[in-house]
Amino acid sequence: MNPEIYRKGFFALIFLFLIFVSFLIIKPFLTPVLAGLILSYIFYPIYRRINAKLNKKNISSLITCILVVLVITLPIAFALNTISKEAYTVYLLSRQKLASGSILSECKPAEKAICRAVNYIAAKANDPKTRYHFETTIKQFTSRITNSISNIFFTIPSLTIDLFIMLFAMFFLFRDGAIFLDKIERILPLKAEDRQKVFKKLNDTAYAVIYGSIIIAIAQGMLGGIGFFIFGVPSPILWGLVMMLASLIPYIGSSIVWLPASLMLIINGYIDMEAGIVIKGVLLMLYGIFIVSTIDNILKPKLIGDKSGLHPLLVLLGVVGGLKFLGIIGFIVGPMIIALLVTFIKIYEEEKSSAE
Repeated sequence: MNPEIYRKGFFALIFLFLIFVSFLIIKPFLTPVLAGLILSYIFYPIYRRINAKLNKKNISSLITCILVVLVITLPIAFALNTISKEAYTVYLLSRQKLASGSILSECKPAEKAICRAVNYIAAKANDPKTRYHFETTIKQFTSRITNSISNIFFTIPSLTIDLFIMLFAMFFLFRDGAIFLDKIERILPLKAEDRQKVFKKLNDTAYAVIYGSIIIAIAQGMLGGIGFFIFGVPSPILWGLVMMLASLIPYIGSSIVWLPASLMLIINGYIDMEAGIVIKGVLLMLYGIFIVSTIDNILKPKLIGDKSGLHPLLVLLGVVGGLKFLGIIGFIVGPMIIALLVTFIKIYEEEKSSAE
């Protein structure tokens, strides 16, 4: 055997082994490292502006990390506090409803077919056994929410380690990110034009997913919460947060929240013979169709589809597969990996066609 081939083969084998072992070592902290990478990408323009004024990388990176912590922790603390209060409020309102002796009101006039059906369901729902099970279910559900939020405090040591690793990664990515990218670009065994394609694809996909999906979700959640407040839907902040999360799910979106809410208003208004509640339900439905959903339909093709250049099916697979593999971080990392694969396939096809 040629000694040169043997040397290269041995080097490649050891190199792959070291990559595999390094991955096993880093795996427990992969999520905070990726979170630091994503956050450093999002807030890098802020770091660049701060560093342009201070011209001190370490101080600029430290200030940016502190800003990131404040931007993340303050809304999360507010959301957890709000969800706890809203869950407790729903529980108290349900207890009051049960204490009044009925879960559902009877519908009049009773001779209407729909009212007969509603009255039958109301009679079953107001049965003492049903009321007992309903009360128990509400209590258990509310307790689970409050206990889940309380249990977060018991995971503080683990969260502290992850937060430290994330901040540590962010600090050096802010400070030395350009150097890291330059080294990665130089070691890639690709042509200069192909390297540019790879990095452009990654940047476009990251931009599309981060500044596209998340911004759209926040906008829809805020608009949904405002709409719920205007039209008198209980717990508008809670449902606005739920809508924000639902907006991140491909092909489900915010309609899974505002559509049932508007239908419930219409049905309750019809049962209680309140024309105003029916009108509110109709207006909420129109608000969801023409305001909330329109934001998604207008911005998403521009921010995600056109920018990333990925087929919608690949985006769906990347998001769902990334979530399953890496958790919430996979929402962003998954499509980026798929985009990288697509780019390498295109490079291979171009190399093959040029060789022929």
